[in-house]
Amino acid sequence: MKEDHEIISDEELKRFFLNEALLLCPSTRADLTESEKLWMLHVRLRKMNKLTGMLCNQDLGEYMLEMQEVLGFYLVEKNESKKKKFRMNEHLNSFNQFAIRLTRFSDTLGHCYLFYNRHLRTLERVIKLYFPGEFKKKQEEEVARQGGNTGEKETGNE
Repeated sequence: MKEDHEIISDEELKRFFLNEALLLCPSTRADLTESEKLWMLHVRLRKMNKLTGMLCNQDLGEYMLEMQEVLGFYLVEKNESKKKKFRMNEHLNSFNQFAIRLTRFSDTLGHCYLFYNRHLRTLERVIKLYFPGEFKKKQEEEVARQGGNTGEKETGNE
């Protein structure tokens, strides 16, 4: 399979990503540099990639049974009113329906994850090509901002 830059010129890829930054990152303004716009898109795509990766790697069916067992304890507790138990049961049922619908899209989530991953790598290649020093500087700033932690919280300009 050919790489994106073998099909589309680097300049066209850069223009594509700049236009995509305008669509996906509403806070990109005309007074920002191309490098800043591309970095904002990079942060957004990385977050989208992380979200789809988490969704497609979760086995919601496994958790639904456990959640029903745990919440079931509260639903049969004698101290709670019938109205509150009924509300809790409705919330549990709504979540289960959502989780079941979400699992039906697991193949689509996997495809989105792979798409965003490839898209992100192509964007990184374009940023490194046109703004090599700034890309490295932004990565270092982000690592410093996170305190070297690779945890859940990601920050960046959006």
